[in-house]
Amino acid sequence: MSKHRVLISGSTIAQDKELINKLRKSAVILTNTENALTRSIVGSETVDLILFEISKNNASELKIIKKIKTDFPEMTILLIDGNGDSELTAEAFSCGVRDAFRKPYKGSLIAERVNAILSANK
Repeated sequence: MSKHRVLISGSTIAQDKELINKLRKSAVILTNTENALTRSIVGSETVDLILFEISKNNASELKIIKKIKTDFPEMTILLIDGNGDSELTAEAFSCGVRDAFRKPYKGSLIAERVNAILSANK
């Protein structure tokens, strides 16, 4: 049985070695520091789940989430909110985000949630 594939996308979360190592135990990890490239990566790679970091109130990042959910409606996206904007988080949920974590986050909690979702999707 092959491992699930998780895309970690965002300027800082994609460089979080501790989180990557926790997730690597149960999944193949792809990283991307440029959210603008996320949609094209999902189109060219097999991805089961996306950790998507929004670091500022950026409508273009919400458009990326909307586009991914339109093109890949079954894609699971977990939001990492870097600015604590509850309106932005609410809008992300309306776009189809499954869960959200606010920075500073606990890598172990994210890894636990990702593993639970991937286990349920076997």
